[in-house]
Amino acid sequence: MQTALKSNIWKYAVFLIANKRVFAAILGAYYISIPNVGAREVGIILLAGSVAGFILEIPSGYISDKIGHKQALVFSRVCATLSTVFFLFANDLNYLILGGVFLSFASAFLSGTGAAFMHETLRGLKREDDYAEVMGKIRSIGFAIPAVIAMAVPFLVAYSFKLPFLVGLIFDVIGLLVAASFVAPNVTQEHIDEVNATNFIDVLKEGKKLKFIRIVLFTGLLAGLTAVAGRYRAVYWSFNDIPVMYYGVFLGIGRAFVSLLLLYSGKLKKVLSYNTYLALRSLLFFALTVSLGFITSLWAIVVVFVVMNVITFGFGSLSSSYKLDIIGKSKFKATLLSLGPQVSVLVIGMGGYLLGASIDLWGYQTSFVLLAVCMLVSLLPLYLYLLKRNV
Repeated sequence: MQTALKSNIWKYAVFLIANKRVFAAILGAYYISIPNVGAREVGIILLAGSVAGFILEIPSGYISDKIGHKQALVFSRVCATLSTVFFLFANDLNYLILGGVFLSFASAFLSGTGAAFMHETLRGLKREDDYAEVMGKIRSIGFAIPAVIAMAVPFLVAYSFKLPFLVGLIFDVIGLLVAASFVAPNVTQEHIDEVNATNFIDVLKEGKKLKFIRIVLFTGLLAGLTAVAGRYRAVYWSFNDIPVMYYGVFLGIGRAFVSLLLLYSGKLKKVLSYNTYLALRSLLFFALTVSLGFITSLWAIVVVFVVMNVITFGFGSLSSSYKLDIIGKSKFKATLLSLGPQVSVLVIGMGGYLLGASIDLWGYQTSFVLLAVCMLVSLLPLYLYLLKRNV
């Protein structure tokens, strides 16, 4: 059983490789290549996907804890595959909306569940204290290999905008097969009985007792607001006439730095407290978003978005490790870890739609400054509230 369980480690690395959207760099540009789709319609796509994710995010974690993390990961890959199919055959806004909705379903069943599944795997191997280090290395691999592929795939656009999505579909099928081969960690009968007997309200009460809810509010809002800017990355690049074929190169360079940061997740955790980490991340994103309102150099615009991408994904394992430390031995890891994404998908939906409408009215630069102001006004009081957790 130990050998079989150990195989989850390398399988999860392959799973993360297959999970990366190899067409992510061109997705925004692809949206506006469809007839009658502009910045406002991109906002509608983001809103529809985020509403779907908001509705399913917390229930997905609860369902995952109930039916088993492996089964939830398999369902996530099914939704991701359907999403790619809708994007591949899209010829109007409706197909793009369906692609976004199923992508949100896939993300909902992965967020929290993946971390919980691997935490239980490492606990079964008596290595749960190594979570940050092990997951940092796994996610590093999960970004490094797709980075090379992501750099090459956008060049396919020269032949057809559909080809990157065909490559993505192949990756989705591989990810589905890997998910089906995962070995479910053994859990005690006491664990099963407790999960079966606990309702969703009990889980929320547990989160409140752990003072985890205030963390959820802050991290969910931070992730959502920063993602809003990122969702318009390719659209803004296209607006500035940056050739689509180079988007993958930019994203690939960013993912190389993400891979490097993930390797040092364990060491970073030793030198950064959680509050310090959150403060630094917030300040960096605020500064980068403000800069988009004033810089005009095309290369500077590219660099800002690449750095945003590095910060977003480079500290993923570190962030999960902090949260798992707070959650401790709770039987509902996936549900509690899904609370943050629940907030973020709502923010992405509303913020994405409003940013699209703002761009139509006042242009990109003014809209990015307004987004930065929203970050400052909403995050500062929440951070002060978060500090009270340690009082």
